[in-house]
Amino acid sequence: MELGPTGIPGRNIVMTDQSRESKYRSPTDLHNQGWEGQGFNWEHPWTPKKKRLALESLKELGQPETVRILDYGCGDAVMVQAFHDAGYQVEGTDISEVVINSNKEKLPHLNFKLTSPDSLAPYSDGSFDAIFCSEVIEHLYDVNFVFSDFNRLLRPGGQLMLTTPYHGLVKNLIIALFFFEAHYRPTWQHIRFFTKKSLTQVCLDHQFTPKKWGREGRIGPLARSFFLTCQKTG
Repeated sequence: MELGPTGIPGRNIVMTDQSRESKYRSPTDLHNQGWEGQGFNWEHPWTPKKKRLALESLKELGQPETVRILDYGCGDAVMVQAFHDAGYQVEGTDISEVVINSNKEKLPHLNFKLTSPDSLAPYSDGSFDAIFCSEVIEHLYDVNFVFSDFNRLLRPGGQLMLTTPYHGLVKNLIIALFFFEAHYRPTWQHIRFFTKKSLTQVCLDHQFTPKKWGREGRIGPLARSFFLTCQKTG
């Protein structure tokens, strides 16, 4: 069972070497270097299930051509391309100038915007019918700020889809007994560790009602990530 810092078997990006750490000038720079180290031409083995779950969730919003989606923290735009291929209107935003420039170069027919960790996403209120945010919220310093922005960006009744590393009783016990130092390493980029209860509360605090829970990666109680679909209720 791989529980390393990136959650990617055999592709963990080491963040503990002092000579490398001394080159980091900001959180954004750290994010850029992570992408440069991983590369842009590799698809995560659990991406197909993520695509399937997302497309299933979106069906309730109506015909794809009438639905506008924001991929918040779009990374290398694999899901932006998937939504576009399924007929949805879609845009992507990320804090990494490296990935945004790469996406614009390889996918010139799609729209991408650079955002900042300490500012609102560069879109008007109520611009989207759905937000997809995958493996992002575990990196956030100010969780409330971003969830408030999710609410601002979505129209009334809009859909929020989240994935974030799964933490449940069995997996937590295994981590505590065998992988504690690696999993909670202070130089790792993950700084939030959500359970079903804590993620539910954050969503409710920002007027999102959880509608459907799923998991992706590995098996049952050792799942890699939650897949949560919420509806904006206020």
